[in-house]
Amino acid sequence: MTVECGDLVRDTYENRAPRLVVEVLSPSTTNIDRFRKLDEYRRHPSLAYILLVETRFPSAVLYRREEEGWTEESFETLDAVIDLPALGARLALTDIYEDVSFEPGRPVR
Repeated sequence: MTVECGDLVRDTYENRAPRLVVEVLSPSTTNIDRFRKLDEYRRHPSLAYILLVETRFPSAVLYRREEEGWTEESFETLDAVIDLPALGARLALTDIYEDVSFEPGRPVR
């Protein structure tokens, strides 16, 4: 999923200036998502945020573009809220994980 704040172009499915990309991590592709795709996303000049969302337990990692480079912030409890000021938005983990069942054996905080 991406969030684009530019003008809508109706004749394409391509994002021209995405500000946020959300990658939902699949157990079978997590290494590709966390490394290769992340490196590709970081090179995109318009991106302000990259959010990696875990599927097996409540956890998200936000990469935020700063003047000096990318910073990383982890969110690991359902009451966590992710601030996205460049988009004028906040995203609660309870909203991300609404109606999601987690794998047994790992406590949900």
